Amino acid sequence: MGILKKRCKTYGCRNFHHNVSGYCDECTARYNATHPRKDDNRPSAAKRGYDWKWRKYAKDYLREHPICAICGAPATCVDHKDMTADMMMDAYGSFDYDPSHYQALCSSCNARKGVREDKAMRARYERDKRDLSAISSTPEGEGEKNTPPLPTALGSEYPTHKRND
Repeated sequence: MGILKKRCKTYGCRNFHHNVSGYCDECTARYNATHPRKDDNRPSAAKRGYDWKWRKYAKDYLREHPICAICGAPATCVDHKDMTADMMMDAYGSFDYDPSHYQALCSSCNARKGVREDKAMRARYERDKRDLSAISSTPEGEGEKNTPPLPTALGSEYPTHKRND
């Protein structure tokens, strides 16, 4: 006796399957084609800097700041307000735990802010990083005496962080 096949859970589909998901192979392939996975190569939360220190800091920060800074609803997450988390990790190797660099937000305000502001901030950061690497690279055989000075306007756009080691 073979494995009992079930009808696909997709509305209107008449196919039978034996998949754990409840969907036939055809509907699964159609869904995967129209909904690409964006985070296949995304590192784990710990590798992105969200270790036990961050979890403790975020919990304490939310205890001290229980209201969303944007809408006034109960806050559920701590947001990096002046630079994104990956920018901070790229620049300093860890998070700066200075409360002036964070704000408490509810999950809906955090999602909206992430879409609206973080993309523009990240694009500006990558552009400036690319410009700095082009400026600071010297032709082979040339010394540092011919390297132009770094632009000072860049430093004013990104705050300096003190590391507390």
